[in-house]
Amino acid sequence: MFAYIAILVALASLWYFETRTSFVSAGISTSSSVWLSTVCMPIMIGVFLWRYYHQHHGIRKKASHNDPYGLFHLSLNRRSGEDENEPPKTEWLNMGYWKDTKVFPDACQALALKLIQTAQCKEGGKILDVGHGTGESLIMLLTHTSVPRPGYLSGITSIPMHHQRSLERVKSIVAADTKITLHVGDAVYHQDVSAANHPLNPSSAVTFDNILALDCAYHFQSRETFLRQSFHQLDPGGRISLADICFANTPPMTWKARLVRRFLKLMPKENAITISEYANCLERIGYVDVKVEDISEEVFPGFVGFLKPRGLVWWIFGSVLYSYHGAGARFVIASGYRSKESK
Repeated sequence: MFAYIAILVALASLWYFETRTSFVSAGISTSSSVWLSTVCMPIMIGVFLWRYYHQHHGIRKKASHNDPYGLFHLSLNRRSGEDENEPPKTEWLNMGYWKDTKVFPDACQALALKLIQTAQCKEGGKILDVGHGTGESLIMLLTHTSVPRPGYLSGITSIPMHHQRSLERVKSIVAADTKITLHVGDAVYHQDVSAANHPLNPSSAVTFDNILALDCAYHFQSRETFLRQSFHQLDPGGRISLADICFANTPPMTWKARLVRRFLKLMPKENAITISEYANCLERIGYVDVKVEDISEEVFPGFVGFLKPRGLVWWIFGSVLYSYHGAGARFVIASGYRSKESK
């Protein structure tokens, strides 16, 4: 663990020393503020990432109902002027699509709508929503006026607290024409007794017209396994759509980009593929009409700009996220469908 932190601090130090060199070459004086940012920020980034790693990869494995990963996003959903003693009206948990807004819940809804539009959902269809957080995307599928109402809606999340909260929130919605089934478990099906009811179990009689993954598939181990399992659970003509993170095709990676990708480890190594490799992966599995749309400029700057004024920890997280973008990370909408002729 301490070696991990040391590597992160070293990486951040290199990053900021390079920034200071750029200032000097541009004729900007290396003031004390630049020096402090060079020396102190790597330490703060290292501490923050250690806390992030500890919470998400250590405590999270206990999968208890009071998982600390659970509800941090609620504060991000609170709009200006709302009572801080009352829960926010929405519970979105994605990076958002910031093209026409500067408000977090609106940006999150815009990203979800873009994903659903890409999926070409149909009235009365069968939908699987993977990684739905505390249920906001489920609620959108059941209530939003521009979204065709599904006849069957299934969801799965790996976090028990999110599963329970989603159950409670969806119960309050009158959806007489929609059958709803929610699961808790890994997005990828693993053959064991506890996963018998997993929606991607190849033995399941339930298949889907659409499978959606909103800002989560880069965490899956692995994404390609998930895509293969999804292909077999789609009806012929069914479509998968993902709001996801991959990497730019060009230019070739700099040393800084290689270090950021290697040591920040925001996704499993096998998921760190380029846009072209992503499209090729979908086609190799059997998907047709494959599209991978790069929407990075409508996602990363807006999300980071929203986070940075919210205090030191969020500022650091935003800075790290933007450095990942600077190392070639791209936010994409990926989609493809299973041909009606496929077996």
